[in-house]
Formats: sequence, C-alpha cells, structure tokens
Amino acid sequence: MKKSIYYLAMLTGALIIASCSDDDDAMVDGTPVVTCDDGIMNGDETGIDCGGSMCEPCGEGMTVLGRRTDLFVTNNDNGNISRYSITGDSLVTFMTTTTAAEGIYYDATADVVYQASRTALQLEAFTDISMLMDTDAITPSFTGSADLESPRELAVSGSSYVVADNGANKLFVYDNTGSGFTLTNTVEVPFPVWGITFKGDDLYAVVDTTGDLVVYYDFLSNATNGILRPSKRVTIEGIVRTHGITYDGTDDVMVLTDIGDATDANTDGGFHVISDFSSKFDALSDGELLPLGMQVRVAGSSTLMGNPIDVAYDSETDAVYISEIGNGKVLGFTSIGSGGDLAPSFNKDLAMASSIHFSSDETDGNTGDSSTARTTRLYATSTADGNVSVYDGSGALVKTVSTGSDATEGIYYNAMNDAIIQASRSGMALEYYGSFAAVTDLTNIVSDFAGGADLASPREIAVFGNKVVVSSNTENKFYVYEYNGSSFSLLNTFDAGFDTWGITFMGNSLLAVVDSTSDLAVYDNFLTAFSPDGAITPTKRITVDGIVRTHGIDYSEADDVLVMTDIGDAADANTDGGFQITQDFATKLTAVNDGGTLSLSDQTRVAGSMTEMGNPIDVAYDHKTKTVFIAEIGNGKVLAFSDALNASGNIAPAVSNDLMSAASIYLYNN
Repeated sequence: MKKSIYYLAMLTGALIIASCSDDDDAMVDGTPVVTCDDGIMNGDETGIDCGGSMCEPCGEGMTVLGRRTDLFVTNNDNGNISRYSITGDSLVTFMTTTTAAEGIYYDATADVVYQASRTALQLEAFTDISMLMDTDAITPSFTGSADLESPRELAVSGSSYVVADNGANKLFVYDNTGSGFTLTNTVEVPFPVWGITFKGDDLYAVVDTTGDLVVYYDFLSNATNGILRPSKRVTIEGIVRTHGITYDGTDDVMVLTDIGDATDANTDGGFHVISDFSSKFDALSDGELLPLGMQVRVAGSSTLMGNPIDVAYDSETDAVYISEIGNGKVLGFTSIGSGGDLAPSFNKDLAMASSIHFSSDETDGNTGDSSTARTTRLYATSTADGNVSVYDGSGALVKTVSTGSDATEGIYYNAMNDAIIQASRSGMALEYYGSFAAVTDLTNIVSDFAGGADLASPREIAVFGNKVVVSSNTENKFYVYEYNGSSFSLLNTFDAGFDTWGITFMGNSLLAVVDSTSDLAVYDNFLTAFSPDGAITPTKRITVDGIVRTHGIDYSEADDVLVMTDIGDAADANTDGGFQITQDFATKLTAVNDGGTLSLSDQTRVAGSMTEMGNPIDVAYDHKTKTVFIAEIGNGKVLAFSDALNASGNIAPAVSNDLMSAASIYLYNN
C-alpha cells in the first residue's frame, strides 16, 4: 500500500498541521510512517484514520473531514508537475527534468503520474507520487520511445494510452506494460488535432482551428497505422476555436474549451458544458450542428479566461477546472447554472499552465458508455405524389408515408425533434411533420405547420442547426428560414444570379450547383456573411471537369468527400447520367482559384448504360459503408452503388428500387 505525507485534506479547506510530540507518527530512517490508528488525518485519508489508499473506508460514525480531490497540472514554462488539493487547499510541486509538458494522467491505484514531455517527445511515468514532498526532484521511472513531434493531450482506456500530436496530426497509441510503453499504432487523422477524451470505447477529439468535434467509435478496435477517418464530425455552435475536452460518465457531461481568437490570449476564452451529452450528440447526423441553446457557455472578463487550453470536471460538485495558459492560471468554476460571465471560485497562478487532470476516489475511471445509437436511414421524395419513402442503410424499403403535398423536392430529417422537413412543390412552402418515426407504412399524415407560400419552384433544401435554406430555381433564389418547432420564419431572400438546384452545407459554407453548367459555387460563412436581401456573390465559383450538367450534390464531413451528379443531355432522361466523387475535397477546393477547374483526374466517375442513370437528380453519400445513393427521376429509381470510393466506369448498382419520379434524398447517418 502507498503511504502519503504530502498534504492534509479537510472539508473546511483549512490545513491541520500536527505539532511534533511523542504522539507523532513513528519515524523510519527519517521518513514518517503513516498509520490508521493515530487519531490524525494524514496521508491521503479522507477522514480521521479512514479512507484513502491505506486505511479502511470511512463508515458510519467516523469523522470525514474531506475527500481526496487532486488536480494535476502540467506547464510549458518549466515542465514541473503541480498537484493541487481542492478540499485541502494545498499545493505540491514536483520538479521534473522536462522543461515543457502537455498531457497528464494519474493512476491512483498504482500511484503513478504520466505526462507527455514536449522536451523529450515521449511519455513519462513517475511512480510513488504520494510519497513525495513539495519541490522534490523526480525522474521518470520509465518512458516511451521518442516518437512524438508536438504532443498536446493524453487519453487513457485501460492499459491503452493515446497521445494527440498536433505537429504531425497523429494519434500515437501505446500499451502500458507497467514498466514501459509499447507503441502499437500510429493513427493519422485528417484534421488538426488537440484535445482527446474517451467515452467508453469511443474516442472524441476536437478539431483545432474550428469549433468541430469528431468521434471514433470503438477506437482501439479500429486503430490502424495510416489514415483513419472519424465516425462522425459535428459543429459545436458558439465555439470559435476549441482545444480542451473532457467527458464524465456519471453526469453524462461533456465540456469543451473555446480559446476564441488565437491572437487574443488573455480575454476572449470560455468553455461549454453539454449535459445529457449522449442523447444530444447521438441524435446528430454527420455534418450537423449542436445548437448553442442545448449548451451552457461560460465566458467574459470576470472568468479570467483568454486561452483555456484544457479542462477537467468533478461530477461530485459539478465543478469545472481550467488550465489557462494565456493568463497563467489554474481556475475552478462552481454553481455554473445557466453560465455567463462568472468569476472563478478557484484561482491559482501557474505560468504557462497546459494540461489538467482531476482525480478523486469517486470519479476516477468514470468514462461512461460507448454509443450504441447508430442508425442509417435514407429519406426520398417524389414529384409524382409527394410521398416520403424511407429506406434502411442497405437500401431496403422500410415504409412509405403519404404527406399533405402532391409533389415534393427537398427533404431533411431532424432526429432531435423526430421531424421531417420537406419543400412542397404543390404548396410552394416548407412543411414540418413531427413524430415521424412512429408513423407506420402507408399512413396518411398532415403537417404540424408550414411556412408561407414564398417559393416558386423549390428544388433542394440544406439545413444547418435551426436554419433551412431552400433553392428555388425558376427565380434563381435562396430562401433562408429559421424554425423553432412550431413555425418557420423567413429571414432572407438572396438572388444567386444563376440557375440554382442542388445545395448542401460543408461546415458553415454553402455549396451550390449551377444548373445548366458543370459549375460549383461556394459561399463561405453563408448564414452570417450576407445581408441584406438581394444579390449575393459566391466566395468562389469553379468548374467541375467531366460533368455536362449538374443537379445533385452531397458532402460528407467525416470522409471529406464531395459527390455531384451529372444528368448529361437534358433531352436524354434515361441513359447518359452519372456521378463524380472527389476525395480530400477540402484540400482540393482550396487549391483551385476562383474561376478555375477541378480536374477530372482529381475525381472518379461512374456512368454508362449499366448504371441505370439517365437523370440522377439528387445524391446522398453514406460514409459508414462508402455507398452512394441516387435519386434517378428519369428511370424512376432509387439506386445504391457500393464501395463507391473505389468504383468507376460503367457499373451496375448494388440496389435498384422503383420509385416513380424520385426527386430529393437525404441520408440520416449518426
């Protein structure tokens, strides 16, 4: 058993220092020997002669003075490890040979602290931590190899230790043998990575320079050398640039930090608390947005946050702890409530504070459960009857529902509210149908509410958060609506200046096809960049080589894949259609200047008589199975092409379902 002498923790927050007397702990070679029968709360006991790593648990009638509440914090100033006791209001600093470190974890059972050294570029393990005194100089008991380039965060699951490295944008996966680290995988991630945390077997990672969050389901089972695409990527509304992340399974709470503008390191930081995280995150499809209204944000001048680089959470007190590198602070926030500009309840100076880890007997190891709510559903409309047809991930028909519309294009499923939103071509309005999952096959339903009959010829809709954009192509306009569960409000009407058709969001950028051409228009920050109503100009307009005339478009955030359809000659509705896929689209789009061309050599194309495509009016991509779904209006089909990232040429679809006048499709894929 480990013996601790480094602090005396009390619930009152005061230190009890026993005076020297004949009743003091016995001394062996000048080192105090902690006992559990001396009437003194010493070592890491949570009460007098009870609790902690050495004594029996505190029971009824025993005096409990406080709980073990340790904050371990690294820094990039001198590389020392700071150990704060929250209940004991004490600090012990361990002097390491590292001069800068990020990523820290404490195993209380083994009494070992682990950190990622930015100096030695390796994992380091320091044993028998509870036996150390303030300012003790320590050296690693064992280390990993110097594999790292710029380590930022450390996440632990069992004996697996994962280091996020944003110099290389890699996840280094180690096995901790208890006396060394063995590198098992080097996972390349297709985004700038920083903070990481486990939730059950799933690994969550922040996307640096953005407000995005990704998840890797069953990470350790799927970890492999080379590129690994995330299972899902979503945007956390309200965050400018995220760094720190932590998850608590007891409260089902996720906390992320926002450093704001990287050039302002002192005043614009904050953090977001997402309660009931599992249900909220699991409901989101890839590429969607978690609304700010479903979070609590703490930010403002009183918080002392400018660059909150990492975060920890105590589920016993609902406290959030921040390592604030910009202002050189370790901060704690309690009674968070609805958030806002809160002053910290815990405030300690620590120059260049970097990673932070909270440890207590009650909270250690509470990483919660993996996600099991994984669903794929394809929703399709028809201009023949306005019905909604629902297919499963394999393309099999699940149900067909008759709506109040006689002809429909543009469809979206909102899992948060279990609602279908569609653009009616008969009613020339958006329609909202709630409680959709419970609707059975061949049921007739009426809309809960509808927007105004503003539209002239709705073709496609794109949704980001509570904003719905409708493409109306006879007047070449984009209509922007906001919905709240009971109504649609028209916010803006924009003149695109070209024939509009398919639209999709790529983050907060709107991608729009230019009908009658092979062009693609890109509007960065679409929902915030344009005002007032009237003509708008795309940030960039490019030509997509190989396409004759485009209609349908879909973008996958998780795979960074763009798919566009080619209807070919409009006079031939049955034989000359196809689709084109661009992998690593974000990089390729950046490389093409306004007015330039995305080369066919940077894409793959599927077309020919065997494809059954003549007029592929819309498209959806399933990043889980790498399947492309097509709404084929000319031949009246819903088609599925498997292994689409490796497919090209004249190939037959894996699935071919009849659907007269198939129009728009939407893939819900959480």
